[in-house]
Amino acid sequence: MTLRSATLALRSIATLALLFLAFSVPLTAQTEKPRFGVIPAPRQAGGEVKWTAGRVEAERDEYAILQDGVTIDYQDVKLQATKVTYNRKTSDVTAEGNVVVDQGPTRITASNAVYNLDTKTGTFFNATVTSQPEMHFSGDRIEKLDEDSYRLTNGVFTSCSLDEPAWSFRIGKADVNLDNYAYMRNVSFRARNIPILWMPRLVWPTKRDRARGFLIPRLQLAGEFGPRLEIGYFAPFGDSADATVTADVQAEGNLGAGLNLRYLPSQNVKIGDLYLYGVQLKQPFEDSGKDLGRFQWRYRYQHAQENLPGGFRGVIDIQDFSNLNFFRRYDNDSYLHTLSNVYSSAYLTKNRPRYSLNILADRRELLFFTSEQKFEQLPALQFRMYPQRIGGTPLYFSMESSASQLRTNSIGDETSTYVRTDFFPTLSMQLRTPPWFSIRPQISLRQTNYTARQDRDPITFENFISPEAVDRFYAQGQVEIVGPSLSRTVNRSVGGFTRFKHVIEPRFRYLYTSNVQNQEDLIRFDTVDSPFLPIVRDSIEYALVQRILGKEGTASGSAREVMSLSLRQTASLSKPFERGTSTFVGENKFTPLVATLRVNPYQSITVDANAIFGNVSHQIDQTSFSANLIGTGGNAGRYMSLTWFSTFKNPPTINIGSNQFRVSTGSTFWRDRLRADIDMSYDATQKRFIEQRYILGGTASCYGLSIGARRFLIYETAEPVADWNFDFSLSLKNVGTIGPRR
Repeated sequence: MTLRSATLALRSIATLALLFLAFSVPLTAQTEKPRFGVIPAPRQAGGEVKWTAGRVEAERDEYAILQDGVTIDYQDVKLQATKVTYNRKTSDVTAEGNVVVDQGPTRITASNAVYNLDTKTGTFFNATVTSQPEMHFSGDRIEKLDEDSYRLTNGVFTSCSLDEPAWSFRIGKADVNLDNYAYMRNVSFRARNIPILWMPRLVWPTKRDRARGFLIPRLQLAGEFGPRLEIGYFAPFGDSADATVTADVQAEGNLGAGLNLRYLPSQNVKIGDLYLYGVQLKQPFEDSGKDLGRFQWRYRYQHAQENLPGGFRGVIDIQDFSNLNFFRRYDNDSYLHTLSNVYSSAYLTKNRPRYSLNILADRRELLFFTSEQKFEQLPALQFRMYPQRIGGTPLYFSMESSASQLRTNSIGDETSTYVRTDFFPTLSMQLRTPPWFSIRPQISLRQTNYTARQDRDPITFENFISPEAVDRFYAQGQVEIVGPSLSRTVNRSVGGFTRFKHVIEPRFRYLYTSNVQNQEDLIRFDTVDSPFLPIVRDSIEYALVQRILGKEGTASGSAREVMSLSLRQTASLSKPFERGTSTFVGENKFTPLVATLRVNPYQSITVDANAIFGNVSHQIDQTSFSANLIGTGGNAGRYMSLTWFSTFKNPPTINIGSNQFRVSTGSTFWRDRLRADIDMSYDATQKRFIEQRYILGGTASCYGLSIGARRFLIYETAEPVADWNFDFSLSLKNVGTIGPRR
C-alpha cells in the first residue's frame, strides 16, 4: 500500500467514524430479569395548594404575591423561590430568584420561571435539570413540555457536576425525554473547556433501562492488518435478551462482521451467550506455506441451565477457530498468543448425596508449532458412587465407571474412533480407633476394555492404531496409618489468637499394585488410560507432619490450622525405582526427600514453600516458593504475589537448571483515585522476560482512564519472538467505554 492510498483509507475511516458517532446511541449492554409494573392513571388537576412565605406583599381572590422564602406544595410538586406571583384561577406561577421545582426524582433550578401547577409545564430561564440516573442538563432557556419532555436552548449536557464538568456536550438546541432519548443539534464534545469533536446531530439515551442504538465506535491502530474501525449496534429484546451487531472497516480493505447474542429467559438459565465473527480478506491468508482462503471465522457459545427434567443440570461451552494463528495476528490479542489448547464441552450432570451421573461430549485440541492433536468424546457416560456404608459393618463401597466413544489423531496420520469402558470399584474400612490414632485399609480393582489398541510397525517402527481389541486389569491394596499423634497446648495470645496447639503426626501408607496388563498397548487419551501408577509393585510412603492450630480470639472464633511442615519419602519393598528425571536417576530403593511448608495465619496472608532433596545427587534439586498478600479493610484493593521456581543443575542428568520468577502487584493511591498494576515473569537462566504487563488507571466522579502495555512471547516458531501490545480506554459515566476491547 502506498502512502497516498494509506492516507486516503485513514481519511475514509475517520469520516465513517464521525458519521456514525453523530448518530450513535452509546450505552453499556446489560441483562436483567424480567420486570413487571402497573402504569398509574394520569394525575387529575385539583387539590389544595399549600404555601408559606416570609411576607405577603398582596393577596386577592384571584392572585397572591408572596416574598422571602416562598414554598408552594401541590400534589407531587414542591416549588421554592424568593418571590412568587400565584394566580389562583389559572394555577399559573411566576417565580423569581433561586427558583427550585422538585417533582419525584427530578429537580429544576432557575433564576426565573413561569410554571403551571396543574399541567406541570412551564418555561425556565438560566435553568438546570437533574434526573436519575445522574443526568444533568442546563440551558439559557428550558421548556418543560409535559411530564418527562423538555426543550433546551444553548446549554450543556453531562453526567458530571455542572460546576466544572470533566466532560460535557455543549448544545445549540435539544429535545429531551427523560425516559427515552435526547435529540441534540449543533453539538460540541468537550474535555473541560477544550473542544474535542463537533457533530451536527447526536441522539443520546436517557432511558432508565437499556436503549437501542449505535455504540461508540472503537478504533484499533496497531496490528499487522492495519487500522481498523469497529461500529456496533445494540438492540434489547425485552428485559431478558439483547443482541450486538458489529461491522469492521479496515484500511487494508478487509471487511468483518460479528454478532453477540445474550439471553436469560428464566431464573433457571444462568448463562446464555453466543458470539459469532467472520472476516472477508482482500488477500488469501497463508500459514506455513498453505493457502487457507479469504474467509476466516471464530465462534463461542455458552449456556448453563438448572432444574432440567430428571434433576439434571446442563452446560454448553464450545468454541472454535477457522485458524488460530490468523486470529493471533489479526486481533493482536495476548490471550490468543498464550492459548495452547482449545477445549469445548457439553454435558448433563445429576448430583445426588450418594452418586453423580454425567453425560459428556467434549473436544480438546492441543496446538503445536506445525500440527495439532485432537481428542474427542462423542459422547461419554460417567457414573460415580460416593463411599456408602455396607449395612452396619465398618466397610464402605465406592465406584467410578464410564463408557465412552473416543476419537483421536494422536497416533499416526489418520483419525481413529473406538469405544472404551472402565470399571473401578473400591472397598475401604473405617476402624474404630482412639482420636490420636487411625488406620484405614482399602482395596481397588480396575477393569478397562478397548475396541482398538496402539501397535508398532516392525519395519518403520512407527506407531499406529490397530482395530484389535485389548483390555487392562490391575488390583491395588493400601493401608493408611496416621499416628500415634502427639500434641501440646500453649496458652498464649499472639496475633489475634488466644492459644495454640502443636500437633506431631507420623503418617504411613503401604501400597501394593498387581501386574498391570497391556499398559504399553493402550491409546493414551486421558487419565483413565494413564492413571497415577507406582513405579514398583509394593512400596511404603512415610511422612512426618507438624501442624500448629490457633484458636481465634473472637466470640465466634474457631480453631484452624495456621502452619504446617511435612517431610515425606517413599521406599520400595521390591525392585529398585527406575526413573530418569531432573530429580531422580538410575536405580534406587528410595525416592527423593520432599519438604513442604504452608503458612496461612490470616485470609490475607498465604505462604507455600517446597524443596526436593535428591538422594542420588545429595543436593537440593528443586525449590518453589509462593507468597500472597491481600489487603483488607483500609488497604482493600492492594495485593502482592511472588512466585519462584528453581531446578538446580544435576550432573548425572541432562538437566541444566532453571530459575523463574513471577511478581504481581497492584495498589490504589491518591485517595483511591489512581490505580497501578504490574505483572512480570522473568527467566533468570535464559535472562529474559517471559511476560510483562503494566496498567495505570484513574477514576473520577464521572469518568475513568486506563493505559496498558503488555510484552509477551509469541510461540509460533521454535524460538519465541517478543511483541508489545498497547491499549487505551476512556470510560464515561452512564455512557460506555471508548477504546479498544481488552
